Amino acid sequence: MATLSGLPCPACGERALGGSGARGPGPSPVTCGACSARLDAVGDVTVLTDEARLVGGCCAGFRQHLVRWRARDGFEGETAFETWPQDCVRLSRGDRVSLLFPAGRAEPRGRRARPPMPLMVADHTTGTIWSLVGSVPVRTLRDPG
Repeated sequence: MATLSGLPCPACGERALGGSGARGPGPSPVTCGACSARLDAVGDVTVLTDEARLVGGCCAGFRQHLVRWRARDGFEGETAFETWPQDCVRLSRGDRVSLLFPAGRAEPRGRRARPPMPLMVADHTTGTIWSLVGSVPVRTLRDPG
C-alpha cells in the first residue's frame, strides 16, 4: 500500500512501513522494514464521518474522535481515538487517511477506558501528517514531501 509505505515510521523516522492496511473491523499489524517496530494501523481508508468532541478544556483536555471509514475493498469500520486539542486534527468526509497506533493498543480496553492516542494521523488527501506530541522522534517531524 503506497500511502502507508510513504509515511515515516514513528520509531525511527524511515519510510519503510509495510503491512496490509485495513482488513476487518479493527487495525491491522504493520512492521517497519528499517527498525522492525511493530505498529497497528488503520491504513489508507476513506473517511465517512469524524465525530469529534472536546472533553475537558483546551489546555487540559482531549478531543475524542469516532471515525467511520471505508477500506478500498468496500469494508466499513470505525475507530475511536483521542488527540490533544492543540493538535487540531481535522478529518473530512472523503479524505483518505491512515492512523498508526502502538502495537496492541489501538482499541480501548474495558468499559471505562479512554480511546487510545495514535502515534500518527496522516491525511493523504490534504498531505497533512500529525505526529502527535511526545509520540515520535523529532526527526520525523520534517516535511513529508
